[in-house]
Amino acid sequence: MKNEIYIGDNLTVMTNPVFEKYTNKIKMIYIDPPYNTQIRKSYSDKIESNKWKSYIEERIKASKKYLKDDGVIFISIDDNEFANLKIICDDIFGRENFVGTFITMQSQRSNAKHINTIHEYILCFAKNKSKLHKFVMKRIEIPEDKKMIDKLNREVKKIIDAEGVNIANKKIKSIIKKYCDEYDITWLKNYSNVDENGNIFFAVDLSTPGEPREVNIPEIGLKLKPLPTRGWSSDKKFIELYKNKRLCFKDGRPYSKHYLVESEDNVPSILNFYSRQGTNDLKKLGIGNIFDTPKPVDSLKFLIRISTKKDDIVMDYFAGSGSLAQAVYEINKETNNNIKYVLIQREEKVNSKSIVYKTCEKFNITPSIDEILKFRINCYLKTKKLDKDYEVYKID
Repeated sequence: MKNEIYIGDNLTVMTNPVFEKYTNKIKMIYIDPPYNTQIRKSYSDKIESNKWKSYIEERIKASKKYLKDDGVIFISIDDNEFANLKIICDDIFGRENFVGTFITMQSQRSNAKHINTIHEYILCFAKNKSKLHKFVMKRIEIPEDKKMIDKLNREVKKIIDAEGVNIANKKIKSIIKKYCDEYDITWLKNYSNVDENGNIFFAVDLSTPGEPREVNIPEIGLKLKPLPTRGWSSDKKFIELYKNKRLCFKDGRPYSKHYLVESEDNVPSILNFYSRQGTNDLKKLGIGNIFDTPKPVDSLKFLIRISTKKDDIVMDYFAGSGSLAQAVYEINKETNNNIKYVLIQREEKVNSKSIVYKTCEKFNITPSIDEILKFRINCYLKTKKLDKDYEVYKID
């Protein structure tokens, strides 16, 4: 399938027979609905509170059937309607399918009367939590862990360059202990080995519960005596580790290498993504000020990365400037995936007194959100020298 953009009211689109083809097909939905705060200057996101509840409830309920059984929905919101949104989603998905809440960082605001609120939320609900896979990420992709791992790798590399790998292997345990103490962590303690290429790794034991057995694999020159009370991993695993250069030995005993850069962890609930990063995403495309408060592409890549697989479909029915589309393109390039997006955005005129309106005039595009959406995607594709790969459908 091609990527698809639907222009029209999202409830109208999602209840149109044309859209039925996506029933039980969407792996991840992300939406950034009206916050009911009127923080956006180019268009209105203010709806009277009781109307807001019915407005959001109708749309979330309509979208549920499009999720796969193991699908999830992520919803950005702030303090103003957080409580109402949680209750609405509890009713639609069931409290048992509440996955959790991410907290994202926002820019400092100088006009706060009492509390300088610098956070927002992303609620996550599963269609069926029992079928949802774990949310894990490589630690090297978690900003705080990446800083620590990069620092550790630099320190070990200096020792290798000055004194060699053997000395680095003698010093690595004390270095790891220092980092565990400094960062108050325990997971790093097992990564106490350095291979011939300077990679830090955890030597994973290859004994298994079971009957003791002898190992004799001539093709890789491996002979092991039976252990007193445990078995060995299968011959197939030993051969696979050998071929992938993952087999190592300590004191004559075999281990498999698990590299530090491959270490994974459950995703943290506090995310280090700032709202202003979304504005910078547009500036990098040469179209700064084309939209108010665009969501950061990196935050959406994070959500895609933890919730989808190679050929999944993702959807945003409050598409705005199309941050999700750019996130999909970047994820596909980085991972060789073939994720597709479905966007819905209504025709919504831009406030003629806003800087967004003036920016639309500058680029000679119609000052409405749906036109900004297409313009932003086209700019990205042009910048990356990619062909247009989406279809647009208008549903009244």
